[in-house]
Amino acid sequence: MLTYDPESAHVLLHDASSALLVDASLCINLEAMHSVFDSSSDRSKNPNVDHSWALQRKSYVWAVGYLERADDQLPIPILPAYLPAPDINPSIFMRALIISPAKDLDIVRLHAALTAMAEVPATPYPI
Repeated sequence: MLTYDPESAHVLLHDASSALLVDASLCINLEAMHSVFDSSSDRSKNPNVDHSWALQRKSYVWAVGYLERADDQLPIPILPAYLPAPDINPSIFMRALIISPAKDLDIVRLHAALTAMAEVPATPYPI
């Protein structure tokens, strides 16, 4: 996750030179987000709700949702000045249903698995 704009609830997911704009408005309940962490302790009040991804930058997250085409181009969140601008199509975005931290994600193995999947030839089926 490259950026998160709390005002618009837009997340920018980034990999290599490409990025995908994600609408996280369905995932965020601001009241729940503020009540998740008890200020008097480090324990979460509800172990099933984890909004810590919204507070972290340049971390890995799992995002589940569906792709939509925007009628108007969506605004792209402000990018950190030290990063080159990724390739973003502002007319296509993901409407996220769930976003959660990707704890213990091995990105090297994930990329290797995706590369291996691309190398498997398509299976022809009889018509």
